Amino acid sequence: MQDSVAEAWIKARRERAFRLLAAREQSLHELREKLFKPTAAETADPEKTPDQATCTELINQLIEFLLEHDLQSDERFIESLANKFLRQGKGPLALQQGYWKHQLAKQLVNQQLKSLEPLWYPQIMRVREKRFGNQPPIDQREAGKMQRFLAQQGFTPDLIRKAVFLE
Repeated sequence: MQDSVAEAWIKARRERAFRLLAAREQSLHELREKLFKPTAAETADPEKTPDQATCTELINQLIEFLLEHDLQSDERFIESLANKFLRQGKGPLALQQGYWKHQLAKQLVNQQLKSLEPLWYPQIMRVREKRFGNQPPIDQREAGKMQRFLAQQGFTPDLIRKAVFLE
């Protein structure tokens, strides 16, 4: 009985993992959390869920399979998140926060952030010009408004100063 419950449970998790990964890249942390989340049927009938130790073991085996077959990759996830944030006009601090939210390896995050350094100034200038035009601020009030907006977008104080005062 318990084996059939575990088989049905992991089959549902495998299908969920493939659906999630087909939709978009997932971080390992994010995927693990989503796979542990019970389905509506499991919530309604707890008998359809194996014990916690079995669940953990089965999820670990599934994740190992996904990693071995390169179906999940934190490197690809880091790239896709960077592309998403760049399209949204976000800065390096916002991206760094997004990476830490997904509990990605510090080494991978640092490599990616370093590779993106040349893009941040053109990025902040695009965001500034889209929102405020390419003229310098007419007074301190407008400069403050620009600075607050760019800070909310996740840009560093140094980049903000350069973009607002056109240094």
